[in-house]
Amino acid sequence: MGVEAGFRSTHPDAPPQRKNARDRARRRLRRGARDLRDIWEIRSDPSYRRIARTYELPDGSQRIYCYHIRKTAGTSLYLSFMAVGGEDPMDVWRRITSSRLQRTMSGEYIIASNNRKVLTEGAYFYGRSHRSFTRQSLPPRTFTVTILRDPIERVRSYFDYLMAGDDPSLPGQVASRERLIAQDGFDAFLDRVPVPRLLAQLAMFSDGLDVSEAADRIAGCSSVFFTEDFADGLVDLGRRLDLPLEVHHARVAGNRLSLNDGQRERLRLRLEPEFELLRRLDQGGIARIGSTGSG
Repeated sequence: MGVEAGFRSTHPDAPPQRKNARDRARRRLRRGARDLRDIWEIRSDPSYRRIARTYELPDGSQRIYCYHIRKTAGTSLYLSFMAVGGEDPMDVWRRITSSRLQRTMSGEYIIASNNRKVLTEGAYFYGRSHRSFTRQSLPPRTFTVTILRDPIERVRSYFDYLMAGDDPSLPGQVASRERLIAQDGFDAFLDRVPVPRLLAQLAMFSDGLDVSEAADRIAGCSSVFFTEDFADGLVDLGRRLDLPLEVHHARVAGNRLSLNDGQRERLRLRLEPEFELLRRLDQGGIARIGSTGSG
């Protein structure tokens, strides 16, 4: 009876809830094994840690981290830092995406992306991720930067990006399932887009979409500037970090959506929390369009 019951519990025709529970358990085990392997490699490889200890920025920081909000020119900033080692930044990017730990050396600089444990450990010169403020811990002496954008222009750019997709030569392609939310036009897109993606600037700095909380956390960043002033912001950032940062543009969509009056008003109303966030930043002297916000 026990054998028969055991056979039924693992049979392909077992109830879906049992299969789902087994699948979840297997995924947890695989994630746990992968996490242990990653932590062992990060902490046992002395080369990255030794090199990272040599970094010291003018303000005393040891590394730079970008809170990368999608469609605010964060990828262009990423390319600018990947170029500081003297290589073609696209070559550096491809090495990072093909690396299990999402990091590489370029000249004397360690560039890291997305791997939560690598970014937490801090053995890098420049790191970035799309992870929200509370979901990515950073070590002390980290120079933090973020780029903001006019909310309507950011969402319009996001829609164009989903419609056009990526240049096939670029690493890190947009997921086809994500593109589906834009396939039936802008009005349908507004009905479908998850709120954290619509209010991505606010969501990056407050999981609960609290404007005051987000404004306080942005105020704590070392550097804040706007997509609209990207070139000036990059010059100021390079001056503060004593780095030869140059503009490298990426992911410019070929077709620009033209919003009618009704769509623009609907979008403006949906984005009011982000407009309020920008007003708070302006009133607090933290950042505004037309200023690098460097303090």
